Amino acid sequence: MSRVVLIGREQFSRTHLKVFRDVEIRSMFGELAEEVLAITRETTVLYLPLSVSVEFCGRSVYLPAGVSLASGVYLDVPGGLYVPELLDEEFLEFLLFDLPRSLDEARRPVVVEDIDQRFTRDVREGVLYALDILSRISVTYRVPVLVYGDRSLEGAWSFARRLACGDKGLCSLDGEPFCGGP
Repeated sequence: MSRVVLIGREQFSRTHLKVFRDVEIRSMFGELAEEVLAITRETTVLYLPLSVSVEFCGRSVYLPAGVSLASGVYLDVPGGLYVPELLDEEFLEFLLFDLPRSLDEARRPVVVEDIDQRFTRDVREGVLYALDILSRISVTYRVPVLVYGDRSLEGAWSFARRLACGDKGLCSLDGEPFCGGP
């Protein structure tokens, strides 16, 4: 069974096709949707999960496969694939099409800076849809995804890890005090 499928003029890996929701497949592939859905149903993706260790407050913190949120802190992600600073539809298209193709070539941690600044309209819906796509990518490719955004996102999504530093220097890991403060 070939790992690459030609649909129309586009090539997709079977792993990439697993990222799409049924409704996205029906919308994108029209008459070919049922054939594409059959391919996704018969495809099983087996990857060992990747993780990455980052330095936070001078200590090593493990980021597992899944979507993690960083707020008020910059983390160096070794070998990270940084998503370009695109907006709106271009950003979503990159997540749906280009990012999986990059991960097909080499799985590695993904970093999305300023996720809450990537939309000029329908911001909340756009951020939630982007997080949904990133979550599907993380699950399918079994890679850690680190998004930078405002702490207000903490309650909007179920993050694998939450790393945050406030104005007074108090930093928390997964909602628990970690370092700094008075």
